[in-house]
Parts: sequence; C-alpha cells; structure tokens
Amino acid sequence: MFCSSLVRSGVLGATLLASTAAQAGWTFCVAEASGSDIWVSQVFAAPRDRERLEVEFKAFLKTQGVVDSDIQCPAAKDDKTEMVNAQFTAIEFHRKLGDTLHEVPLSEFMPRR
Repeated sequence: MFCSSLVRSGVLGATLLASTAAQAGWTFCVAEASGSDIWVSQVFAAPRDRERLEVEFKAFLKTQGVVDSDIQCPAAKDDKTEMVNAQFTAIEFHRKLGDTLHEVPLSEFMPRR
C-alpha cells in the first residue's frame, strides 16, 4: 500500500515537473533591419516555442513599417535575471557597433501564449 502511493506520487510529481517545464520562461527578441537598425523587446514571460515568437515579432515589426528584418529570440529560461543580463549584453553589443537601437515596450508587442 505504502509503495503504491509512492509510485503514484512519483508519477504525479513527474507529471507536474513536465507541466512546469512546458510553461513560460523568460526571453526577449532582437531584430535587425537595413544593417544598423536594431529593435529590442523588453524581457517578457514567454512560451518555450521561440520559432513562433520570432514569427510574431516579425509580424509586429511589419505593422510598424519594418519589412525586411532578421529576428532572434533566445530560448526561454526560467531565470528572469539571466535574460535581463542577456538583453543588456545584446544592447551594449549593438551600441558599441554604433547601431541605432529601438526599444519595443511590452505594451506594443505582447506575444500570444
């Protein structure tokens, strides 16, 4: 009886862990257009499907008049601080290159979950 409840709770625990892993992590998106124009979103809670995020960010930028852009959204991480640091590093990298940076607030770009 005791062993079967441990097995059931182990299965339940594994199911909960798998469910948590599939939930949102933290990421941001970066787009480059016309060589030196860079758009950087704020860090946001996002699903793990970064390809979908990149498509959504590209579609959003098209509504803003940016037609030919290369998009990258890092794989979502559980640690928001790690993503904020990665975003800061990306911004500093492009500043050093002399690129023109455009901030994309979450109020403008909010991906679907």
